[in-house]
Amino acid sequence: MSEFRKHGRKLVKCAVRLTHKEFGEIVTETRDISETGVFVSCADLVSFVAIGERIQAKLYADCDSVSETHLEVVRLSDEGVGLAFI
Repeated sequence: MSEFRKHGRKLVKCAVRLTHKEFGEIVTETRDISETGVFVSCADLVSFVAIGERIQAKLYADCDSVSETHLEVVRLSDEGVGLAFI
């Protein structure tokens, strides 16, 4: 698999609260972030979502600021879920 990406990834671990109709609410953490999305480390999440589904999220930064956003599932893997900002 090619590792070519339009936007570079930065390894960032921050708490994220995800809300979805199938699993309710879950708190986990990001593995990396880019200009266009995040990868969330949570292997169990893969069984509850599908590519194209939308998830509401709150990202918590180190300085206790909260950023609310909506994300779309774009990648599923054994380690977690790739989500694009929409």
